[in-house]
Amino acid sequence: MRKFISILILVIVVQLIFFVSHITLSKPIGAQQSSSKLYGVHEFNIAKQVTRNLPERVSLVQQIGAKVVRLPVSWHLMEGQKGVTPQWFWDELEAEVSAAEKAGVKLIIELGQTPCWASSALNKRCTDPNYTDYLLYPPTNYTDYANAIAKLVQRYRSRVYAWEIWNEPNLKGNWKPLGSRPLAINDFHNSFINLQGASQYANLVKASYNKIKSVDPNALVLAGAIAAGDVDYVNEMYKSGIKGYFDALSIHPYTGTYPVGQTDPKYSRSYGADECPTGVESAKLWCFKVGVERIRQAMQKQNDNKPIWFTEFGFSSTEGWNASNPDREIGWNGSGLNGQAEHLRKAVELINNWSYVPVACWYQLVDRYARNDREGRFGLFDINGKIKPSGQAFKQLMSTAKPVLISPKGEITTNPPVFSWQATPGATSYKLWVNEYSSPNVSGKINRDFTPAQANCASSNTCRVSPGVGFARASAEWWVTANYSNGSSQLSDSATFVVK
Repeated sequence: MRKFISILILVIVVQLIFFVSHITLSKPIGAQQSSSKLYGVHEFNIAKQVTRNLPERVSLVQQIGAKVVRLPVSWHLMEGQKGVTPQWFWDELEAEVSAAEKAGVKLIIELGQTPCWASSALNKRCTDPNYTDYLLYPPTNYTDYANAIAKLVQRYRSRVYAWEIWNEPNLKGNWKPLGSRPLAINDFHNSFINLQGASQYANLVKASYNKIKSVDPNALVLAGAIAAGDVDYVNEMYKSGIKGYFDALSIHPYTGTYPVGQTDPKYSRSYGADECPTGVESAKLWCFKVGVERIRQAMQKQNDNKPIWFTEFGFSSTEGWNASNPDREIGWNGSGLNGQAEHLRKAVELINNWSYVPVACWYQLVDRYARNDREGRFGLFDINGKIKPSGQAFKQLMSTAKPVLISPKGEITTNPPVFSWQATPGATSYKLWVNEYSSPNVSGKINRDFTPAQANCASSNTCRVSPGVGFARASAEWWVTANYSNGSSQLSDSATFVVK
């Protein structure tokens, strides 16, 4: 018996050594794996044609490969009277949810705009059809908002990916009647609200979070929708106890115009994603990279590792002229058509390297109107439904899919084996990596790069290579990495085979 136990222990030790050596072998690293990110768009309507003779917005969403849509929903339309929702509202919202489902995209719903009966606006004139100032005041009773958003959650539950509480409450126009904060912690236009508003907003979030979770514990709740890199507002929310009352912090990291303080659109352009002026502290509110990283640092100081979602980010394609060089288009508080596309590429490159940003929605899918001003030209498509250079860039970046392995899998008798996988659109090369779990184990027994032509991908959607490397009668594991011209790469899931 003692001898049997000794042999058994020896066998277990040998197996354990094999197991440990197996799991510590190297495998290829897929850098900037955008498949782990959800990129999407903000759009006001995807379910129907907005303009006659133009394609449905949902088809444009599919055309560029977006995986998520952020949809704003108006509380004042949902409940013009307390607790009463007209059937037309449910019909239109159902059409939006169904369109997203049919297109295979996830849906984020943002609820904002207070109905008159719930608004904290003073001297309300709720029977005056020309009076709408009440919309951007917070509700007098935060429970009314919490009940409204919970009503949506109850109805749609898992059909909606996430629920966002309000839109840009840190801007003074979106959380009335509070005025501006001191200029020392504001921008040149006094855009940002008195920090008392952060405490008020935190209370709205806490009331809403508890109500939503009581209806659906699995619902994802987004707090913030904070405009720009407003660290002071974030810090004040934490002081007001918002930690633990959201599943992700949503922000809108837009950029400002350059030169700093320039108001004449003839001479200004928007910052790029990695640009930020030096020596002007307030200007950092409107810097993409700097603003995002400062907010992340503020969260970490609170020991909060919740992710950050970009429910809006983007750059305008407006174009203007430069008095010193009138033949050169420089962007009229925007970046021009090609500049918009370049800013998009740089922003996505940054996002791909931020592990804490899993979701990013471009603002917006289609230009809002034809006139040449900043606000109307953020779209990936123009008002006629024609894709812009930024839309082409977005489409290219989203096409970086990971390869799907086909063969070999399981027990095989062909040795050396032939490796095949599904081709991925836009890949410029593939790396084949194979580990052999024999005695001794061989890490990267095959570690070779192939162009699509070398991998015979052109004739069909399947790549097929015969490296001519034989394997021992043991198990092996393999991966394929697809590399793209934008510098990103996608690592496949692994597959295993055993030579018999």
